[in-house]
Amino acid sequence: MPSKDYSYDIPDHSIEYIKVDPRTIKFDPRAQRNLNKARAQAIAEKLVPTALGTPILSQREDGLYAVDGMHRVYACQLILAGKVLVSGEVREAVQTIICEVHSGLSMANEASLFIIKNKESSKVGPNDEFRIGVLAGHPLFQDTNTVLEKHQLKVGSSSVNGVRGIKGILSIVMEHGPEILDLSLTIAEDAWGRTPDTWHSVTIGGIATVMSKHSDVVNPQELAQKLKRQGDPTSFRAKIQTTATNNNTRHDGTKGRLKAAHLAVASAWNAHRRVNRIPVPNIFE
Repeated sequence: MPSKDYSYDIPDHSIEYIKVDPRTIKFDPRAQRNLNKARAQAIAEKLVPTALGTPILSQREDGLYAVDGMHRVYACQLILAGKVLVSGEVREAVQTIICEVHSGLSMANEASLFIIKNKESSKVGPNDEFRIGVLAGHPLFQDTNTVLEKHQLKVGSSSVNGVRGIKGILSIVMEHGPEILDLSLTIAEDAWGRTPDTWHSVTIGGIATVMSKHSDVVNPQELAQKLKRQGDPTSFRAKIQTTATNNNTRHDGTKGRLKAAHLAVASAWNAHRRVNRIPVPNIFE
């Protein structure tokens, strides 16, 4: 189990609700998504001031920075600059907006706040969440990225060097630690080489679970050879999917696929083995 704290917890700090001139608000993409100016322009053209909501800001030493609501803030800035026309006329400016201002946050805290605020609404994709977490210095994302860079892997790429399912990869680090992720990626590459399906998070998750639970028994090099005998990584993934859905007779969720992956990897290790066998899970319990 990892000893490092990978939670999104934010320390107690001052929060105020105050009126702010939008022109004074700054942006820093290290703690959130990149500014989409076209999107902000579209918001500005249809902006209803009374439905603006409450943008979330962080008070840093050099000023106020948007944490959430960046595009609404920039839309207000465009209106104040006279750059928004409605029916040929300049929109009436929004002079001040009510903002939720947080003080005393680190960059990593800001990233956590942004991710927390956006998780339930699904406004932020997992790849953007990962990029933000890395740039902001959040330990979970930094430790994960260090391992991925070691293996020359990139998030969001569909190439042979692209990781598929970054949320699953992050879960591996949270549950088992970066060392197990590192070992699991090595085993997968030794088994199948560098292919897109080699790095699929469900397959890697199955390897990680086995190595985390049975590292005293399972030899990594031997496990890689056992997995190689199961076929290519695409067919191994298909086997996991078939097991998780009980031959497509039931719905499979993420937990079900991970249990099926654990079963597939454990069964591969146990194949033709009389000693050093490991338990296999009952995935339908």
